[in-house]
Amino acid sequence: MTFTQCGDKEQNLFKVNPDIPAREALEHATNLFYYTKKLMLDAAMEKQGKRYAWPAYYLCEMGKAIIDDVSNGIPESRLN
Repeated sequence: MTFTQCGDKEQNLFKVNPDIPAREALEHATNLFYYTKKLMLDAAMEKQGKRYAWPAYYLCEMGKAIIDDVSNGIPESRLN
């Protein structure tokens, strides 16, 4: 899974690597979402909260890419 487009051609800047154990990937995603939550709370509570928006956005993109890749690796028969 690739994420974070940049440049005039909107090329993907990052990617999630294959063959990472699902449990470890999900633990990492959990950490990303934890810190995203912290940044978003700061953004909501502080006068200058806008400065937290972009870091939170990128952390969410990273976490989503991990979750998407893990879910894409689960066979359809196990999702039902």
